[in-house]
Amino acid sequence: MDKKFQVFVSSTYLDLINERQKAVEGILRSKHIPAGMELFIPSDKSQWEIIKEWIRDSDILLLVLGGRYGTIEPVSGKSYTQLEYEYACENDIPVCAIVLNEQFLATKKYQDISLKVYEHEIDTPSIEKYNNFKQLVTSNFVSFVDDINQIPTEVSFILSEFKTKDKEIYQFRGWVRGKEKLNPLMLNVKYNIEKFLDDKARQGLTDDTIKGYFIELRIFEKYFEEIILINIDTMKIKEYLKHREDNYSIKAKTSMERSRGILNVFFDWLVEEGIVEKNPVRKVKPYKYYKKGNDSLTDNEVGKLRAACKTARQGALLEFFISTGCKLSEIENIKISNINWENKTLKIPTKEEDRIVFITINAEKQIKKYLEVRDDNLDNLFVTERKTHRQLSKRGIQREIDVLVKESDINKKISPKTLRNTFTKNMLGNGYGYNIVESLLGYHAKKSRSETYFIVTEENIWDILHSRPEF
Repeated sequence: MDKKFQVFVSSTYLDLINERQKAVEGILRSKHIPAGMELFIPSDKSQWEIIKEWIRDSDILLLVLGGRYGTIEPVSGKSYTQLEYEYACENDIPVCAIVLNEQFLATKKYQDISLKVYEHEIDTPSIEKYNNFKQLVTSNFVSFVDDINQIPTEVSFILSEFKTKDKEIYQFRGWVRGKEKLNPLMLNVKYNIEKFLDDKARQGLTDDTIKGYFIELRIFEKYFEEIILINIDTMKIKEYLKHREDNYSIKAKTSMERSRGILNVFFDWLVEEGIVEKNPVRKVKPYKYYKKGNDSLTDNEVGKLRAACKTARQGALLEFFISTGCKLSEIENIKISNINWENKTLKIPTKEEDRIVFITINAEKQIKKYLEVRDDNLDNLFVTERKTHRQLSKRGIQREIDVLVKESDINKKISPKTLRNTFTKNMLGNGYGYNIVESLLGYHAKKSRSETYFIVTEENIWDILHSRPEF
């Protein structure tokens, strides 16, 4: 597509009228679109609010910097020119500058002695602020000029550089002819969310993962129901996340980081599908939070939980967790027919590829004891105690763990993840390598470590482990 950039032109005004016009000339010569304060119309909004809207809607901010600092905005104490420049930087809008050198300014003063070219010439100068601002500007992309007629050429050169690097680095939204735009349906938020969820389901993601995506993206869809995808920029993503935090009683930064992460996955998919050119979530900083290390149980705590088991189901459930390192969702769906009693192994069905884990001596004993007292014909390994029996839900499993923790007087929260981490700790403590443990836990090999990664199968499990670990 023949994309035209919208370029916001920033400068002090009365002292740089002609230079500003030359900058606009350079933008038009390059077939792009200039924007600036002289184009604004009266509005009920404050001047600064209008300026921010125009900057957010622009692809690039071009500053023309002379010898003046500019009009001071009363609240911040900074000039509007500096505020514009900093606002663009904060919102990840590329900035560039044409800086008039000392020779240029001296000639300009010579040609019009009455014109206040330098900051020290005004009634209340801000020389230190001007110097600090100039230092900030010159640390970025700048072109120095010593003649007004150089400005259009330099502007054209700068925009040419941006255009060359657009696809690789910037991926500007820009403007395109109406006939070159995508079908409006292709840019609809709801339509693309449905396609995304379907695509991820076909890739084999778990039902729980798809459900988590669905819940977050429904809220996202409701917020942006009147906006097409290409108009959702980084600033709008930040506004949405603030709305998400303030209006949905979210207090944990982990929850907000999860929301940001789901949006990041969604927009990465949109980029891959060619719906949008860049992912606006990439420039939203992750939420910082304290992340604890993997919490696991000590041998003493495991002993307390075992002693707290009052029913055969509690004993089997606890040992199954510690023996296999399975996830809660996996244990919920385990079938008796998945167990190979002769080989002392268990097949864990997954959407990607079934994996094999082992059963410890104690786990085998407790599971058989539990099955002996069962009076149903269900294939589910764990079922409800009340008749009519049915598959024990994830909530029911968690409730059993909570009962054991309460009965054992262990003063900390224990979750299925804690028991999974306990399996990991025990395996590593028994000298098994990370690669073996990762396979038993269901992690997939990355290319960088594929040579040392074990795929545990029913045929090789006892060649790898040699004998049944017991813990």
